[in-house]
Amino acid sequence: MTFQTLDDKRDCKGVFYNGDFYFDKLPRNLDRTWAWSEHLGDYDVEFAEIWMDGKDIGECCPDHLLDRYNFRKQRLQAHIKSIVQSKISLDDNCIYELVPRHVLRHFYKLKNEITDWVVENHPKPKNYSFLVESLQTINEVARQEVQIDWDNHNLLFITDPKARSLYKRFAKVKSFIHFNIFGTITGRLSTFPNSFPIMNLKTEHRKIVLPQNDLFIELDFNAAEIRTLFSLANMEQPTTDIHQFNIDNVFSTRLNRDNAKRRFFAWLYNPQSNDEELENFYNRTKILDKYYKEGYVNTPFGRKIECDDFHALNYLLQSTSSDNCMDRINKIRKTLSGRKSNVAFMLHDCVVLDFSEQDAHLLPRIKEIFGDTRLGKFKINTKAGKTYGSLEDFSW
Repeated sequence: MTFQTLDDKRDCKGVFYNGDFYFDKLPRNLDRTWAWSEHLGDYDVEFAEIWMDGKDIGECCPDHLLDRYNFRKQRLQAHIKSIVQSKISLDDNCIYELVPRHVLRHFYKLKNEITDWVVENHPKPKNYSFLVESLQTINEVARQEVQIDWDNHNLLFITDPKARSLYKRFAKVKSFIHFNIFGTITGRLSTFPNSFPIMNLKTEHRKIVLPQNDLFIELDFNAAEIRTLFSLANMEQPTTDIHQFNIDNVFSTRLNRDNAKRRFFAWLYNPQSNDEELENFYNRTKILDKYYKEGYVNTPFGRKIECDDFHALNYLLQSTSSDNCMDRINKIRKTLSGRKSNVAFMLHDCVVLDFSEQDAHLLPRIKEIFGDTRLGKFKINTKAGKTYGSLEDFSW
């Protein structure tokens, strides 16, 4: 049966189902809703927002329901506005304790109708299960407050305007990281505007971010997108540095590493670049013939991305590499379930763990999980440190 959760706050467990409200103990036959919520626990539920790439339900409302939806949404928003004007905190109270039940009943009944229409009139995404697991991971990250040390870096925040802006936004409030798995065309992670800006935090500012446990541990794929290229070309993964591999196996003239790297990327992402040695070895054209058809890139992780010829290989590698990393992070999150250590945050091709020393025996297993990908065994780099800005090379 179709239902809607009433509030995402941890202490506000409740659903609207079959015309009524249920709190704390939820019915067991819930099977379809709009969006994922931590309140659902182990329920096997379909989430309609995934059908629509994370769009707001109002954007997906069919024409025959749109007038009713807008009217009922406006009524709900009017009540919420009056609550805010009354200085009652929506962060500290459950919405169903503040808004009249008949207003919520009318709104959520229509939301159920829209949910059913979306699921019944759109195909289920091929990567649906992967997206559900990724939503679970990013929502677990979002529940963990970011520990920030503002006091010991006052000089930095006096002299740097970006640091002052960061301080002004986050010093007086609790900070959280809100990732968005639907924010880019390739599926690469982005963050919502209200998130702590972990993905574009300047290097010199990273030292203000502290772990809640004993230390941060970072696992990072070595040359992730190039190793993805090897996999898509059905080639064995090198165990050494990729660019040194090209020097030893691809180029006929001896190059230093910087020049080899520059030459490789100049060829890789420019379809108009002609480099006979690289093309003969990697066969970029053959890869695109397999994964790029009729204006769409079709990735090994089930994404179908519309693009032009120029961006096809870029989108294929970026999307596949990103999903490959997220797939491993989802597995690590499950491995750490119920322990003090957890996934702190992600950045493109790496994951940062907030690690407790009592879980040290799990480190070899976690490293194995991260490197043993669906695209083959990837070489990974590891770092550790007491702050995000003090990570140093670390091996175990």
